[in-house]
Parts: sequence; structure tokens; C-alpha cells
Amino acid sequence: MNANVPAPPLREALAGAGLTVRDGDNLPAGGTAVVPLDSWTLASVTELAARARAAGSTVLPVRCDGGLVLVGPLAGPASTGCLACAERTRLDALPGPVPAGAPQTMGGAVPPQAAGLVAALASDVVAAGTTGVLWALRGEDLEVSAHRVVPFGGCEVCAPVPPDGPRPMIIGCHPVAGSSLREDNPRTETAAQLRDVLVDWRLGPVLRLYRWEARTLPLVSAQLPGSAGLIGTGYGRSEDFAEAERVALFEAVERLTGMRPRGVRPEVYATHADLDPALAVDPARLGLHEPDLEHRPDFFLEPYSPENPIHWVYGWSLTHSRDRLIPEQFVYWDSRVWYEGRKQRMFYDSSNGCGLGSSQAEAVLHGLFEIAERDAFLMAWHARTPLRRIAPPADDPQLGRLIDRLGSMGHDLLLFEATNDFGVPVVLSMTRRRVPDPRLPNTLFAAGASRHPVQAMRSAAAEVYINVRNKADSRIGAFDRDRLLAMLDDPFLVLTLDDHVFMNALDEARDRHDFLLGGGSATPWRELWPEPPPCRDLGGYLEEWVDRLASAGLEVIAADQSEPVTRDGLGLHAVKVIVPGSLPMTFGHVYRRTRNLPRLLEVPARLGRLPGPARYEDLPFHPHPFP
Repeated sequence: MNANVPAPPLREALAGAGLTVRDGDNLPAGGTAVVPLDSWTLASVTELAARARAAGSTVLPVRCDGGLVLVGPLAGPASTGCLACAERTRLDALPGPVPAGAPQTMGGAVPPQAAGLVAALASDVVAAGTTGVLWALRGEDLEVSAHRVVPFGGCEVCAPVPPDGPRPMIIGCHPVAGSSLREDNPRTETAAQLRDVLVDWRLGPVLRLYRWEARTLPLVSAQLPGSAGLIGTGYGRSEDFAEAERVALFEAVERLTGMRPRGVRPEVYATHADLDPALAVDPARLGLHEPDLEHRPDFFLEPYSPENPIHWVYGWSLTHSRDRLIPEQFVYWDSRVWYEGRKQRMFYDSSNGCGLGSSQAEAVLHGLFEIAERDAFLMAWHARTPLRRIAPPADDPQLGRLIDRLGSMGHDLLLFEATNDFGVPVVLSMTRRRVPDPRLPNTLFAAGASRHPVQAMRSAAAEVYINVRNKADSRIGAFDRDRLLAMLDDPFLVLTLDDHVFMNALDEARDRHDFLLGGGSATPWRELWPEPPPCRDLGGYLEEWVDRLASAGLEVIAADQSEPVTRDGLGLHAVKVIVPGSLPMTFGHVYRRTRNLPRLLEVPARLGRLPGPARYEDLPFHPHPFP
């Protein structure tokens, strides 16, 4: 432990305020002390927090990170929100990589003019017994800010997460009212309730909220620590900014819980052959990468081999009511190597199938709908299946507004019925610029899935409308025509989500999606789907869908991703839903996972969209346009 005695003015000021001042290696058993640190690392302050807890001490650390003076958090032997999790979250929120340990060292001396203020602040904190708050004082202007410390994702010292193990899911009864598939949750009724738990600009887990004023539909984004592009941001859109902010915070929690384990500590490390085949899901059933692409220089994953051991996490088969072990890389999609000693990832995965809700049943249902949506979209695209056009209902004002708004921007909206053997109503949406413009995106796509076909149409239309707005302004810099034209000849130049979207938005890519337009004139939705009955119980409704998928030979597996702070404080449950055999959503053409998925070849013919089963070698596998 490196806890050198700091400059005399601070120590004298602290002692003059009547505080007990100790070094980190001389803590009072059962007492309270202020511990000034002249230099420190994340590892050393974690050690200090653990030592204080073991000694039964209450400790208030004081240290500097350059010109920033940090006081606290005050932590006792039984409190949460300690020095270890305060610094882990603070450093994670800084731009750039997290300085996770030696040799990077933080430190510095408290400015002499600030010593009295720091001592007074420390005295007030100790006197009030205010635990779990980090106070930050800027040396340049002596401005002080307070930040609550929450062990989001657990803390190895004050809130360790348990080892992973079997976790059965009991769905039960979950009443809902009206047309919503969301349960009442008094802890998340307003955006303010979510902000109080989630948003802190210095510690996170959500750093900032941004309102996008230049949109016809209110849009809010929630910035996450270490955010890089879309994967590091939660987005929300609605008819007003308050609800858009609430949705953005929900999506932020869903992304954070889905990226890496934050509620349990995975323990199982084995090959599939080492495990009970009735328990462990074979990775080959989840879609493998193309073997001839795994050795390309732009393929940055470790090629998968059944002989290589991998980490596994426990899930629950809702179809068979039993435990399942799932490869961890299909449950948590963060592409970074986050766990010390772990091998590089072998599989590219995304947030597809992640769901968040006020119960496990609600979260599973929405994760399942997302899988149905993406599976239907990719199946139609890769198998080039004609889809029937849907006539937007003239009596729906929300769809009418979106059609009018798109029309005012020079776009026509087309809606297609894409429902497959999942049975969940899925709508594929497509906008086409009436007068092609080589400088702008001409064709954009999205999709929506819901229990009610009209809601699926609304969702698909709203998503593609937002994409028209986004692609037409803030992200238009990515529409580099010469760069995108080269992708038509070399699909391996398609690396990012924007590449997928913009390459297919070229007018020259029109032949890639002309298969969609062979379904004849538009049909009213009631001729395509039956009117769904009202839903009064999410649990019973989910069980109906699980049984329906079972009759199609599909198993529904859910892994609980819930994180303790948001689960216990906000009543929010997170899950990853996995349906072996469904088509996974990936970005970057080299990473497509389409091997060993026979449904792709068989289902379009079974639904009557193709004359017979397709042959894998005949499919063009153009990069998809999903946004």
C-alpha cells in the first residue's frame, strides 16, 4: 500500500478540525478515520477499502487526481458504495481506457488554499455520517460537487455478486390493462425516478441525457460510460420528451446489463463435449461464422473449435422447464475482453433478444418479440422472399402522421408482412425517395413486431421515419458515395451498422431489394392477420407463445441478466432470450452467422413464399440493410 504522508497544510487542517487522521496501513479497529493519500492506483484503493472493511473501520479517504480533490466516500464495515466502487465507476466514466491498475498512478497535493475547505467538508461528512457520497473539489476554482456512489454491477469489496448457478424462472400471473404489454411499476412511472438512480455525470451508470430538438418526433439519448457510437447509447423516442427520456433510460439499462455479467459471476469453463448435452446448448445450433472467412485479416475473433473450452452461464428453458447452460458469448455481447485471463471472443453477437421489464415475464416477452422481428427480417433478406404489401389503415392517426411527414421529405412508405413460423406479427418497412438523389440515402429499411399488427406497423413506420431523419442530417457524413459504391463489389468493406444501411440506400443497390416488390397490390391488414384478443395476463400470454413456438420445433431459453441496483431499486429485470436455430443479427459482413441454420432454407418455402427449399450455396448473402 502506497499511502505517503501528504503536504503538512492538509494534515494540520484535518487535525485542527478534530478529526482522527491515519495512514492506510494503520486503521483504527471499529473507529472512524480520515485517510489522506498522496499517490494511489485503483488496485491500491481497492485494497484499502477491503482492509478497512475487514478491520471494522469507518474510513473517509482524501486524495487528488491531478487538480481534482476527491473526498469520500465515507464507508463503514456494513455500508455499500465504498472507495473501491467509487473509483472504478469514476475512472470508467472518464474518456479513454480505464486505468485499471499499476503502473498508472494518480495523485497530487491538495492546494494550500483548499486545505481548510477540504477539512471543513471532511468534518461535516464525518459528523453527519453521510455514507456513499463522493465529493469532488476543483482546485482551480474550489467548486464542489456531490455524487452518490452506487455499486452498479456489484463491487468486489462492498457488494460482491454471487457465483452463477441454476436459476429457475417461474413466470406466474402478471396482469396488464388496455393494449399495453407493460406492467404497472410505481418505481418507474416518471423519468425523474429513473434519473435519481441512474444519472450522474461523474460516476454514471448513465452520464448524460441529450434532447434532440431538431426532430419531428421527440428523441432523447442516454450516454453510457466508455460509449462508442450507437452501442454505447440508449435511445428513446415518443410523442413527448418526458416519455422519450424514460424510454432512453430503459434502453440504457438494457444495454448495460446485456453487455457483460453484472449480476452473477460465471463459473463454468468447459467444452461442449465435457457437459451434459441435455443441459448445454451446442454453439453450432446458434449460428456459426463462415469457416472460410475466419482466416481473413479483417476477422478479429478467435476461430471457434469444439475442442476449445469456453465460459458458460445458466439459463432456463421455458419450453421444457429445465436448466440450460448457454455459451457466455451468446448471452453478453460486449466485444471487449473484460474478464482477466479470458480468451478472445469466438462469436460476434449483438443485443438482439435482450429485454427489460418490470418482471421476468415482461422482459422475456419483449426479448422474444425482438428475436422474431430480426429473424423475420434476415430470413426475408437472405432468402430473397417476396412479401405481401400491407395497406396502411386510413383510420389510424399515428400512421397517417408518419406517412405525411415522410411524404413532406419526399419519401414514400411501403409496409410488408414478414411474419414467419414464430407467429409473432412482423412488419418490414421501407422508404423510397420519389426522385432519386445521388447525394442522399434513397432507400431505408426497418421493422416492427408486436402482438397487434397495427402496433407492429406503427413501430416499423416510426423506426424507418427516425432513420430517414437521422440519416438525412446528423449522420449524413457517413454517406460517402464513392466509398459506398465500392461496397457493392466488395461486401467485406461493409464493417459497421452505417455501412450496412448506407450501402443499401444507394440507388445503384435497388436490385438488391427488388424481390420485395413482387407481392402484388397492398392488402388490408385484417385480411393478413386475425384481430388479436385482449391481453389481460402477460404470464399466460407468454406461455401461449412458448407453446406456439414449441409446435414449430423452436425452444425458448432465457438467461437472467438482471443487475442488483436496478432490480432491487427500480424493480427492473433484464434477460437475454435465445431461440436456437433463429437467425442472429450481426454487423460487419465478415461476421455474419448463417451456418447450420436450416430454417433459413426451409421456412420460406413452408410459408409458400418460395416454390421450394433454397440451397445454401445459391443464396447471395448480400449485406443486410437492417438499422
